[in-house]
Amino acid sequence: MRNKQLEIRQRFDVRMLYFFAATPMFLGLLLFQILQLQWFEHEKYRLQADQNRLNIIPILPVRGEIIDVQGRGLAMNHIDYRVSLIPERVEDLDATLSTIAQMLHWSNDKVVLIQKRIKHTRPDRSVLLDDKLQWSDVSPLAARLHHYPGIDVQAGSYRRYPFSELTSHMIGYLSLANKEDVDEGFLPSEFIGRTGIEKSFEASLHGHLGHQREEVDAHGRRIAVINRTPPTMGKTIQLALDTDVQQAASDALGERTGAVVVMDIKTGGVIAMLSKPGYDTNQFITGLESKQWQEWLNNPEKPLLNRATQAAYPPASTFKLVTGLAGLDQGSHLAEGSTFCPGYVEFSDRKLHCWKRIGHDTVSMHDAIVQSCDVYFYQLADQLGMAEISDAALAWGLGEKTQIDLSPESRGIIPAQSPYMMAAIKSTQSRRKKWFRGETMITGIGQGALTTTPLQIARLAAAIANGGDILKPQLLVNQPPEILRHVDVKAEHLKRIQSAMRDVVRTPAGTAHRALGKASWTAAGKTGTAQVIKLSSNKINKLSDEEVKRHHKDHAWFMGYAPFENPQIAIAVFVEHGGHGGSDAAPVAAAVIQVMAEKQLHPQNNSMTTVGDE
Repeated sequence: MRNKQLEIRQRFDVRMLYFFAATPMFLGLLLFQILQLQWFEHEKYRLQADQNRLNIIPILPVRGEIIDVQGRGLAMNHIDYRVSLIPERVEDLDATLSTIAQMLHWSNDKVVLIQKRIKHTRPDRSVLLDDKLQWSDVSPLAARLHHYPGIDVQAGSYRRYPFSELTSHMIGYLSLANKEDVDEGFLPSEFIGRTGIEKSFEASLHGHLGHQREEVDAHGRRIAVINRTPPTMGKTIQLALDTDVQQAASDALGERTGAVVVMDIKTGGVIAMLSKPGYDTNQFITGLESKQWQEWLNNPEKPLLNRATQAAYPPASTFKLVTGLAGLDQGSHLAEGSTFCPGYVEFSDRKLHCWKRIGHDTVSMHDAIVQSCDVYFYQLADQLGMAEISDAALAWGLGEKTQIDLSPESRGIIPAQSPYMMAAIKSTQSRRKKWFRGETMITGIGQGALTTTPLQIARLAAAIANGGDILKPQLLVNQPPEILRHVDVKAEHLKRIQSAMRDVVRTPAGTAHRALGKASWTAAGKTGTAQVIKLSSNKINKLSDEEVKRHHKDHAWFMGYAPFENPQIAIAVFVEHGGHGGSDAAPVAAAVIQVMAEKQLHPQNNSMTTVGDE
């Protein structure tokens, strides 16, 4: 028994020994941990504690406005209120959304849309719930924000386009940031430029975010605002565009489909760029419905297409100027002489007809341009060959992008002689390697595989007027000219083309005389009537009788410049299925010249406002 007690006592002493030995060790570890927390990692945990009690709320900048050359608003900001939410700070998301939906009178579809938006956003990012609200709409919610952690009501602004359809393709539109935008650093509640100026100048218009640091309690409710860094507003963009000229072009074009481009021949400034039909860009801001989007997409007139820059068409007889310049440059004997036009050219087993079936009799290059004789240019193109014609076209800025700050932009097609022209011929029926002589002849009058954009044709007119400078079209006001290259053209050759263009308007035989002969400014130009390809039976079945008749009509062109003695502006007018260049496109140019002349005569009526660089 005594031995057993001794054994128990020995075990107890050993345990106590371990205990007394371990105690200092544990106390040392505890002391080290205290030092670690209080000294070595003090800043780390203090920061975490601050983050638990502080919220940093981003403040969206006011987007820069877009104005025209007279200071008129094209894209303006209107004051509104917006409601946003940070999902991770909301305790009961469904209940909170239900309450706010009742306060702001949301439809079920809108609630579903917001739920999808929240689902595809990071929990710590702010999500826009509603905007373009008045104070009367949000005041009940603003007064109860302390009950709804994670919800915020802010004053902001929304975009309005006063000339929405008139300038839709040039100004563009905004929409909420998508996943790709968020990945690039934008907030889900920010509006981003999608097309036009809004997209091209996004970096300048957007501005820079601000932020507000708030102290919150354990439930995420705001206690106080600690500090606030205001956002930086985006820059105001002033364009060379004149809405008076744009409106005059639109009124003259009426309900017809087409495009009008007006350029400053010295600087390349875009005074007008109209594409019809347009679309209401304000609908993207107020919330575009799927039905409206599908209606635009399925509309055969393609209102979303910028016909001035994105659509390429056969330039018709406006291209005869390029063929003529190529003939003069190459010293063609026909360019220096004349030919007889009986109304057709016999070619192989068929005839290539002139637009005037009874013919033009004997014509020189001057006469052929004035009266738009096809036979003369068939023969001149045949003499030159496709390689010379395509080289001249490329030299004068066709078949390439103009480098205007609007995307996307079409290059058009300038066919070149075999072997490299076949890449430009989009034929699914054959892979031929031969370029036929007849194709060169019809290309010489602006038909066949050749296509150009209205903007390219306007720039061509400007280059002929200014002596051969190929300019980059400038969208902003007071920009110095950017000459992409100078065409090495002899002055006497250019003068011959200019003289013929003047007589297109001045002489009774000229194809634009009736429309522009008595214009306010003396003008020079060239008309064009482009034949269209017959519609397929499938497309015809989808169109009414009136639409079939219209879609079989030729395209109408006019290009030129004014005043002739001291050129200021170049003009290109394209009327899709318009009929004839002289009767349908040239009057639109006359309306543009009329308003330009009135502005120069009464400059006091132009409230010119220049916005300086920031």
